[in-house]
Amino acid sequence: MPERFGEALRRTRQDAGMTLGDVARLLDVSVVYVSDVERGNRRPFSNERILRVAGLLEADPAPLIAAADVEKGVIEYDITKAKPLEARVVGDLVSGLARGGVTEDQLKKIRRILKDSE
Repeated sequence: MPERFGEALRRTRQDAGMTLGDVARLLDVSVVYVSDVERGNRRPFSNERILRVAGLLEADPAPLIAAADVEKGVIEYDITKAKPLEARVVGDLVSGLARGGVTEDQLKKIRRILKDSE
């Protein structure tokens, strides 16, 4: 099972030598709130908050965002910040998935293309 968001956040924070208070001050929230998130008693941070925390911790935000997405059951994507072609592609993909219009073969091809671009 993938690492839960709170566990990933705690590990990343501790690896960076930061305290709950450091993270709380950055986000302008209480230490109790951050502690609750780490213990899984509150939902994962928004992507915006994750990016801010990752910057503070000098960490790659991708694993935190992935853990948050899995836990929330939702992928956050701000299409307003995307380039026009990117917005169309993402919109088409989400629309196709929602209506069941993307085949398993098409998904495999998309996955291969994305993996090749890494």
